[in-house]
Amino acid sequence: MITLENISTGEVYNGNEIEYFVDDDTLIGEVYLDGDLIFQSLEVMNDNQLDHALNQEFKVMKETSDNLSNIT
Repeated sequence: MITLENISTGEVYNGNEIEYFVDDDTLIGEVYLDGDLIFQSLEVMNDNQLDHALNQEFKVMKETSDNLSNIT
């Protein structure tokens, strides 16, 4: 399970699959958790930049078999 917590608002999202999409024409990146849009970023060119932008806004945690660990 993946848990994302918005650093500013404290809002928490839980899901199983995180997906990144970057539109090459508009340079808008979108992050989906279980198919639901949870984050957008402007002027990103690839998944790495989008992941970095996501980590500036959200604390991302991934549950492993025994514990919860940060994804960086």
